[in-house]
Amino acid sequence: MYRLVPALALSAFALCAAAPALAADYPDGFRPSYPDNFDTYEPLGFEAGLRYWYSWGQQKADLGSGQLNSDDRTSIVEGHLRIDDYSTQSYVKGLAGYSTVINGNYQIGANAPGSIEAGRVAYAGADFGWSPFGWAPGGNGVYGFLGYQYWNDSPEMGRGPFVVSLDGSGNPNAFDSAVNNLDISALRLGLAGRADFGMFDVTAEVAAIPYAWMSGTLGTGSISPFNYGGNTYYQASATNVSGWGYGAMGEVMVGVKPIENMAIRAGARAWYVGGNLDYTYEAISDTAGRQGFIGKSWVSAFRYGLLAELTYKF
Repeated sequence: MYRLVPALALSAFALCAAAPALAADYPDGFRPSYPDNFDTYEPLGFEAGLRYWYSWGQQKADLGSGQLNSDDRTSIVEGHLRIDDYSTQSYVKGLAGYSTVINGNYQIGANAPGSIEAGRVAYAGADFGWSPFGWAPGGNGVYGFLGYQYWNDSPEMGRGPFVVSLDGSGNPNAFDSAVNNLDISALRLGLAGRADFGMFDVTAEVAAIPYAWMSGTLGTGSISPFNYGGNTYYQASATNVSGWGYGAMGEVMVGVKPIENMAIRAGARAWYVGGNLDYTYEAISDTAGRQGFIGKSWVSAFRYGLLAELTYKF
């Protein structure tokens, strides 16, 4: 019994001394706990930058006073951030942009054209992407992504007046008006890719929009006086639109790297959303009072143009 204790202690000491040698020659099928480049391995990558988007925009809508067609040229400043998780081959990306200068022209039916000299184009969105095709070093590879995009496309195209009240003879004696405002909340489903060739790289994405909620005010449009049920009605509110639409978005950029981790890119982008929306307004008659009316109108927004980007990766 007393001889067994020293023997066990000696055996334990021998196993501990041999452990480093055993760990160095682990059997086939096992692997180390850390990657081979664990001393330089970065689990996350960050990329942030600024973009300038020189865009051409078009809006179309069918109104009671004729079809609206607009064309504008808008300069937009945009910020973006992308975070890559290399361990899961995924990324999250966010962007936000706002217009600085807008000008163009519009026309409603056979009316004389008008000028666009103000307004707003604004947007913000986020995507989550994942690569099912294996390791994507440095964020390069092909990804499927799901995202959300808010887009306000509201060049100011004048104001269509509507009646506030009637006088004792049933004629309009006070008016008001509203500006154009079109909000779009879009679901994005698509593919994104990035290829790095050392001194230059290529990035691209294409997204389908299977669902987009569109709502807002077509302040430009006005409904001419009309007869309904034997009564003369005058439009007594702005024309509001709402409903679902669909569309697509895409962009492609080519970049060069003048210094490590910095890239200057240039490319093109296009967005389109359209839908057959409900348009609603109130109308007033001196004999029948106020009443709500509803109709259908195809409303669409199309914006495309040239992109320039300065980005830094860290």
